[in-house]
Amino acid sequence: MFRYDEGQIEIPDTEIEAFKTMLTFIYTKHFNGLDANNLLEVLKAADKYNITGLVKECANFCANVSIQKLPNVFVSFQEARFLNVEAFHWADEQCRQNDIECSAENRRKMLDKVLPNIRFPLIPKVDFTKSVVPTGVLTIEEVISVYQHYLHPNLSDVPGLIPLKFPTQQRYKTEGTIKMEIEKVSEFAREAVGSRRFSDAVEIGGFSWKIWAKIKTKNENNEKWLGFFLYNAGPKEASPNKIIKFKELLDPSKGFYNKDEDKVKLAIDVVVDEPKMEKFISDPNKSNGTISMDIEKVSEFSREIIGSERSSETLYIKGMPWKILAIINTKNESTEKWLGFALLCDASKKDGNWSRKCSGTLRIVTQKNDVGDFKKELNDKTVFNNKTKSKGWNNFISFAELMEPSKGLYNKDEDKVILAIDFTCE
Repeated sequence: MFRYDEGQIEIPDTEIEAFKTMLTFIYTKHFNGLDANNLLEVLKAADKYNITGLVKECANFCANVSIQKLPNVFVSFQEARFLNVEAFHWADEQCRQNDIECSAENRRKMLDKVLPNIRFPLIPKVDFTKSVVPTGVLTIEEVISVYQHYLHPNLSDVPGLIPLKFPTQQRYKTEGTIKMEIEKVSEFAREAVGSRRFSDAVEIGGFSWKIWAKIKTKNENNEKWLGFFLYNAGPKEASPNKIIKFKELLDPSKGFYNKDEDKVKLAIDVVVDEPKMEKFISDPNKSNGTISMDIEKVSEFSREIIGSERSSETLYIKGMPWKILAIINTKNESTEKWLGFALLCDASKKDGNWSRKCSGTLRIVTQKNDVGDFKKELNDKTVFNNKTKSKGWNNFISFAELMEPSKGLYNKDEDKVILAIDFTCE
């Protein structure tokens, strides 16, 4: 194991609190500090160092803790490979505690209340095949349903497939901090209005969140302000705020600006309400949803050649991948450019023969309080299939009308248009 004369010893694969709990048990036979949040780490350490008594205490803890808390012990741990192994170790220990054989049938009984909460489909296929299937805990139908999910993760509603009983939604951390250093701030402050900097992305609540720093003006004044706001690629972005004037930001007495390094540090503490995020990150077989897309640098996009496209992130509805498609078109052999706007099912050949009947509303979202969205309706008989993957309008609106200030659809300061589609599929 370890030698006393080897100097400092590093133990990188065990959390500090779990290791302390194990040491406390070794020296005192008490296990103060064990709870549902650190149970798996303590059990992992006890198993690694062969502390049989502590393994039994962990098993007893599982047996006595309320069933409402017990599933969370297993479903909240994100390392699926370890989750699988330790769940079955726990079942084996329970069998030994009850003086019964560690058979597939008895393991199943021990795991009966926990099993439906284990995210088997998220375990890597190789680990599932090598570590889970041989235990015999899962029925043949359950094993087949997991393999079906590996092959066709978005086709669970297809007739003839065995229903999947296990959860597939990944659990995400719901809070975190995004940090960003703006270097060469003095140069950034002299850039044109609209210039921006992004931080690296941080995954929180199932989305990639960033800090967006942008040069703004206020009330048609030429004085520059730092716009500083939270941005994500998911449901929406937060509204920009003119946080501070660059003149004030760079004032040495404020203490925000490091003149020697010409640097400013930004940070946002983010907390995501997980239940509210479920509509964006949960069931891919839900029947309705909304896709949104920001077209940035619209003035440049409008000057691109006919056929140039922009597409949104993917949203799964009724097991199929959907996107917004924006394309530059002309009308009636005219040279005037129009914005084409359509709903696209981005299915591949491997999805086989499929058909979805959809209805919905295609909208250009207003950016003025006193003006409504510009929208057109897809009727409830619109059918998408292998031959017809997109439906919409080749000439949804001319760029001249789109960028007309009185329409309220185009944000000139940010050179941006927002598209959205609300739709339902059968």
